[in-house]
Amino acid sequence: MLGVSKSAASGSEVPETTVRNRSQYADTLHRPDPDRDEPRPACWEQNREGEFTTVPTVAYRPHYEFCGNPECFGGERHV
Repeated sequence: MLGVSKSAASGSEVPETTVRNRSQYADTLHRPDPDRDEPRPACWEQNREGEFTTVPTVAYRPHYEFCGNPECFGGERHV
C-alpha cells in the first residue's frame, strides 16, 4: 500500500510516491495506477509511449506540477 500524506491547505490526500515519465523533458507528477504492477499513471497518459518511474513526491514537487487529469490530481488543490 502506498503511503499518503495530507496537504495542509486542502485536506486532500497526496501519495508519498508519484509516477513521472523518465523523459528529460518531463515536468508532471501522476497518481500511480493501483491496478498495475509496473509504474504507470492512473490517467490516460499511461497509454503514451515512454518509460515511467516511481519517485518520492516531496523530492520532485518543487520542480514538477501535479497532473490535471481527473484520474490523477484534477480538481484538487495542492500547496
